[in-house]
Amino acid sequence: MQCFTCHGDQDFALVAAKGQWEHSIHASGNNADRNRNYSSSYQTCEKCHTNEGFVANLTGGQAAGDNFSAIGCFTCHAPHTNGTLALRVTGPATLADGTEFDKGAANLCASCHQSRENVNTYVADSVKLTTRFGPHHGPQSDMLIGTGGYEYPEYDYSNSAHTNVTEDGCINCHMASAIGYAVGGHTFNMADSASGHDNFNGCNVSACHNGEVTSFDLDGVQTEIVDLLDTLKNVLITADLADTTGAPKKDKIVKDRDSSGAVFNYMFVESDRSEGIHNTEYARGLLQSAINFLRTGNPNGISNRKSNIVMARSH
Repeated sequence: MQCFTCHGDQDFALVAAKGQWEHSIHASGNNADRNRNYSSSYQTCEKCHTNEGFVANLTGGQAAGDNFSAIGCFTCHAPHTNGTLALRVTGPATLADGTEFDKGAANLCASCHQSRENVNTYVADSVKLTTRFGPHHGPQSDMLIGTGGYEYPEYDYSNSAHTNVTEDGCINCHMASAIGYAVGGHTFNMADSASGHDNFNGCNVSACHNGEVTSFDLDGVQTEIVDLLDTLKNVLITADLADTTGAPKKDKIVKDRDSSGAVFNYMFVESDRSEGIHNTEYARGLLQSAINFLRTGNPNGISNRKSNIVMARSH
């Protein structure tokens, strides 16, 4: 059989990778229906939500054929074309705000896991909010390298160590040595509630936390960021910039960009979904500066005007 030209019967690593992938969110096919067969408005979603759309986008084309499938082995690899398991994407990814993301194998991840909006032009004066206002659902690459959030000019933003020490970005942690088919490897999972496994293998290497991590809430980082998110959510609700769920207030026209920027920062940090792990300092800064601005009119928390919020209702 021609298969054995490349694969021997001892090639267990591929068998393991397949089993791990089958326990990943990618394999579940969640949101793979974001394609033109369901709605013409979903055609722009194909490049990240489907295998066919992703591969076509790499060549600047459009997906051909009538069927769309979930992200799979041949989305990231093209062994029958290249003769190797090399990644389809190796070069740096350009994020929406023009920043270059260059972290080795994670450049492929950044092709999709990035903000869909350039915050520098998207957040503006007299912007009309929608329930979809924000960076979309996956700004992890932006968060990791410390860009993409709304930054108040007067506030000093900084980054955590993860920005520099993760040479392969997402890969260093999300694909760290697997624990069965639950976490790590090609599952990309950091935690699995069913088995109770957490994957600290990438954290506890000698160059990073050197065995000290036993909880992702290290030094209360996640607790702090969740508390800041809850605080900003409540401040946004009070300012009539968000509904009771924290979603942007539909059809609200926000007069000044600093107020709409506060909404964007809430959605940016919430959509990152790491609760501060990816870049604690940047997440903290985005949330705290937004809270300060809405409460005092100054991102540093120094009150400089009587009215905290300047905005107008839509008519």
